[in-house]
Amino acid sequence: MHHHQYAAERTHFRAADGSRVTLCAPGYDLTEPWSASVRITTNRPYAGTPEGLDLRHLHIARAGNYDHVLERVVDGHWSNVVQMQGGQCMIGHSDSADQGLAVWRGPWHEAATWLPDPKMPGSHVLRYFAGLGFHDSPHGLRVIAARPAVHNVEVLEVSKRVPEVGHLDIRQPALAHRLVPVWSGAPVPTGEVWAEEVSPWSEKSPAGSDMVVIHATPSTVTTLPGEGDHKHLCERRVEFLHRVTEMCWARESTHKEKWS
Repeated sequence: MHHHQYAAERTHFRAADGSRVTLCAPGYDLTEPWSASVRITTNRPYAGTPEGLDLRHLHIARAGNYDHVLERVVDGHWSNVVQMQGGQCMIGHSDSADQGLAVWRGPWHEAATWLPDPKMPGSHVLRYFAGLGFHDSPHGLRVIAARPAVHNVEVLEVSKRVPEVGHLDIRQPALAHRLVPVWSGAPVPTGEVWAEEVSPWSEKSPAGSDMVVIHATPSTVTTLPGEGDHKHLCERRVEFLHRVTEMCWARESTHKEKWS
């Protein structure tokens, strides 16, 4: 780790549901962009309705992120752009992939979802964003259900890459309790830390890694997966967590500070 001061040793991210994630790690570079995974479900109108009705997933990233994905991953192009809610709804088509791509893009962030048909008509694509409002800011992209009694916006995780450390996947405890070992971890200033060997493609290490570092605080559970890890790389991630002075996830109703 370099020991000079970075421009951002404390960073905030406004998640899609209005909650705020805060990370403070003196001496580390926290300037890499945040991203997030969001699930949109339709609330059950009566007891017999199946759970997960009208399930939609969105990936929140910095604006422009999916230009690279569309070009390099699916060999596609933007075929249609529609002005929508202060931003643009962009539809990506591909002649060679088995999926298409739809993105709502604002000035700072974008929300993307994969389409089952790489050549889905634009009128059908717009339904993927139906019932949702997008409010973009430098701090994050807020996704608001036009009818909260019908649609539910749930943030599954937020993520950030820290240079020389790795990729942080941060979840709320209610969605991540299975990831935390039942035995006590090593104490760090913000909570506890564990280092585990895991089977490839486990929930804790979705990239198929063989080592994962887990960090738990009262309001977050964070995983830092490795990639065919060496011991010193695992130790580097543990050292980072020893130096973290703040890691919290505050619900919208609990944080009173104004966004700076």
